[in-house]
Amino acid sequence: MTRQRFVLFVLPLALLAGCSPSVPPAANYGSISGRVYDAATNQPIAGVLVSVDTILNATTASDGTYRIGTIPGGQYTMAIQTPSGYASPNFNAPPYSGSIDSGQTITVDIPLNKS
Repeated sequence: MTRQRFVLFVLPLALLAGCSPSVPPAANYGSISGRVYDAATNQPIAGVLVSVDTILNATTASDGTYRIGTIPGGQYTMAIQTPSGYASPNFNAPPYSGSIDSGQTITVDIPLNKS
């Protein structure tokens, strides 16, 4: 391979490597985890969609737990897709909205009442 061909081959690769977007380290994000359960029986509720700022989602596991990571530091608001037979919780009061710091993990347990 001639020097000229080598340069023509390597130069585009070097340019592409320098143009890649920079991803902030995981410590720049917070996370929210918790459990969704029946308020009367304390039984876990599986399959509930939990959202943060409507773009970050998790679905509760069979034990009712969920975890949403990579939440940018700052204000957040949570919502859930209430399963059939349950009433929506009051999401206007903390801890369902608030602020999170980079590297912080917040626990938000969500009790649901039967409708």
